[in-house]
Amino acid sequence: MGHYHQESTNLNFKSRPLLQVAIDALSTEQALEMVGQVYPHVDIIEIGTPLIMGEGLSALETIKARFPGKKYLADLKIMDAGKIEATIAFKQGADIVTVLAAADDLTIRGTLEAAAGHGGQVMADLINVRDPVARAIELSVMRVPILCLHTAFDRRGPDEDILYLLEVVRPAVTCQLAIAGGLTSDSVRQALSKGADIVVVGSGITDQPDPGKAARTIMKELEEWIDGF
Repeated sequence: MGHYHQESTNLNFKSRPLLQVAIDALSTEQALEMVGQVYPHVDIIEIGTPLIMGEGLSALETIKARFPGKKYLADLKIMDAGKIEATIAFKQGADIVTVLAAADDLTIRGTLEAAAGHGGQVMADLINVRDPVARAIELSVMRVPILCLHTAFDRRGPDEDILYLLEVVRPAVTCQLAIAGGLTSDSVRQALSKGADIVVVGSGITDQPDPGKAARTIMKELEEWIDGF
């Protein structure tokens, strides 16, 4: 069973793992269309880095105004100026921002300060960290509420085993763990069995012929998973 540490987060956990859908569209119009299809079957809507780079955080504001009632994550992948950059995102409607786990501790603490000042949260992305277990422990001690185990887009392939990484990190920390990178409806149950609290799915939903149906199928997996315990 996954680890649901409600005291470490205000994400409003519903006694089951959460589904985060990565919206990696290149325009606000495309993103609105995607969100409209998956909206009923998602807990966290991730505004992807490409969209933020192309159209700015105004894209998040526009999408959130059209589709309120969900948690919105701005995938900023902050590496420096943590408090400044996180504050900008929180002021523009982000509920969660991402910071790179490889960033300096001062940068990460800055994002945490910004989150505390705006009622938001921080997710630290362990992408390309050399020793994920050691860094996860350090981040947990710093009280980062959510860690993301993430296979880089450019490195996805048969030699990248994100599920193994989840298996070794899970026993080391008690904070929430998200898993991202090529997940599909077929691999979600494996992620849950290894302790994922948040499953992050992008193309496994948005590139499907019927994104709404794909999101609904994965949400059903999450509901059935917790019902089995």
